[in-house]
Amino acid sequence: MSSAPEILKERIQAKLAELNVTAREISMGALNQPDAIRNIVRKGHMPAIDRLDAIAAELGTTTEWLLGRENAIERTISNEDAVRDDTFRQLPKTLPVYGSALGADLDFPDEGGIIVLVEQTEINMTAASIDYMARPIGVTGRPDLYVVTVSGHSMEPRWDSGRRVLVDPRRSPGVGDDVIVQLRGPTFDGEEIRHVLIKQLVRRKPGGVVLRQFNPDHTFTVPNEQVAAVHRVMPWDEALGF
Repeated sequence: MSSAPEILKERIQAKLAELNVTAREISMGALNQPDAIRNIVRKGHMPAIDRLDAIAAELGTTTEWLLGRENAIERTISNEDAVRDDTFRQLPKTLPVYGSALGADLDFPDEGGIIVLVEQTEINMTAASIDYMARPIGVTGRPDLYVVTVSGHSMEPRWDSGRRVLVDPRRSPGVGDDVIVQLRGPTFDGEEIRHVLIKQLVRRKPGGVVLRQFNPDHTFTVPNEQVAAVHRVMPWDEALGF
């Protein structure tokens, strides 16, 4: 018997939480067997396609979606229905949250060549996460996503200090997107990343990345040799499927 893929387990659990039903209820409704879903999620058993079709139908979705072959975000809660708090508490807590602290200001040139002070955040991306939070159903099957806590006030009123932002390292950010710019170590030799900039992407240009912070309002350039990666901040409503 083949093993059930992780995305199947995650999406089944997410649909159970969204519908506020138990695995036993869906198993009985679909196959008249109490442990059908438990065998998938807990034991990793891959069901036959006809059995998975029955489970998908009982969950109000499709086998293709449960297996990650459809990109459409499934929602069975109507817009008129209030989402219960315990629904979110039941979602799998698999999104890693990395701790942060306000770092020393950095010097970067603005568009007129004048040096301005830019607020940075200290974080060790290679260390174990300090917490995990519930993974919205719209981003099941995305183990690369991570969460960073905003430190400082340079992005207010856009992002308040203490706000958690969801980061998508796969999709390239566009102009106007908020971004996490991972900086290299001070010797630029590929050391583990310890500092990030949480800013807005203005544009890319030869030799650097142009960013904006809001408090105080500065547009400045970070040289390419100091940039390890630029990751897009994913809006929470996108992750939730709204």
